[in-house]
Amino acid sequence: MSDSIPIAIVEKNRTEEVRISLDVMHGRRLFNTRVYYEADDGTKRPGKAGLALRLECLESFAEAVASALMTAKAKGYLK
Repeated sequence: MSDSIPIAIVEKNRTEEVRISLDVMHGRRLFNTRVYYEADDGTKRPGKAGLALRLECLESFAEAVASALMTAKAKGYLK
């Protein structure tokens, strides 16, 4: 996608990573997360797993993630 704006890469495990970007698909602006895996030739390729949300949903999604983070910390799951 030529209109893709990379935001972050989060390591999922030894062979996978989650790439977060802002994209335009079919004329719609999206918040996109996609799991990339390591192919046999060593390159990273996008898999089927991921989530794409309209940008109008991004603020609610961010609030939910922030709430999950605070809850995980309060429960002692994270330091």
